[in-house]
Amino acid sequence: MFSRLIWWLGPCLQALILFRGFRCRTLLKYPYFNAYVASGCLGTVFLFVYYVWSRDLGLYLKAYWAIQFCTLVIGCGIVLEIFRHILSPYPGADKFATIVVLATFGVIFCFALTYQFFVPEWATSKGSAAEMERNVRTVQAIFLFVILTVISYYRIPIGKNLKGMISGYGLYIVTSLFTLAAAAYAGPRFNSTWSAIQPASFAVSLMIWLVALWSYHPSPAPGPNVPLGRDYDAFAAKTRRALSAMWPRIH
Repeated sequence: MFSRLIWWLGPCLQALILFRGFRCRTLLKYPYFNAYVASGCLGTVFLFVYYVWSRDLGLYLKAYWAIQFCTLVIGCGIVLEIFRHILSPYPGADKFATIVVLATFGVIFCFALTYQFFVPEWATSKGSAAEMERNVRTVQAIFLFVILTVISYYRIPIGKNLKGMISGYGLYIVTSLFTLAAAAYAGPRFNSTWSAIQPASFAVSLMIWLVALWSYHPSPAPGPNVPLGRDYDAFAAKTRRALSAMWPRIH
C-alpha cells in the first residue's frame, strides 16, 4: 500500500510543479529542469497504461528500463541548468563548463550505445542498466560538488529556485548511488528495499522542488568583487600560452 501511494505521489507532485511553472511563467526560464520533470510524469503515466494494457511483467520491465534511460539522459540537463544560471554572468566559464558537461555525458552514453551493438549480452542484462545509471549518477555528483565548491569559494549568491534545485537533485543522486551500491552488494534480496527507498527519496526531492520553485526567485547579480571571471580569463590565457609553446614541439 505504501509503495503504491509513493508511486502515485511522484506524478502528482510533478504535475503540480509543472502547473506552478506555467502559472509563474518559469517553464522557459528553467527549460531543462522542467523537461526532466515532464518526462518523469509522462513516463510514469505511460508505464501504468502500458501495464494495464499488456498485463505482461516482462514487457513492462523492458519499457521501464527504456524510459529510465530516457529520463537519465534528460536528467543530465539539470546539471546544465544549474551551471547555466550560476555561470551566466561569466560567458567564458559558462561556455567551458557547458562543453565539459556535454562531452562527459556524451562519452558515457556513446559508450553505452556502443555496447548495445557489440556486446548484446551486456545490453540485455539488468546489471548493465544499473551500471550505466551508477556511472551517470557518479559524474552528476562530481559536477554538483564542483559547482558547490565554486559557489562557496567565490561566494556567488544564488536564489531560492537554484538552492532548491541543487538540494533536491543532490539528495536524489546521493540516495540513488547508495541504493545502487547496496543492490550490487546485496543482490536480489535488496529489491524490496530498493523499491521503497528509491521512489520515496524522489518524492522528497519533488517536495523540495515544489516548495523552492513555487514562485520565481532569480539569483541576485554577483557583485563586482567576485573574481571568477578574471580567474577564468587568466586560466584560459595561461592554457593558450602553454598550448602555443607545445605546438612547435609536436611538429
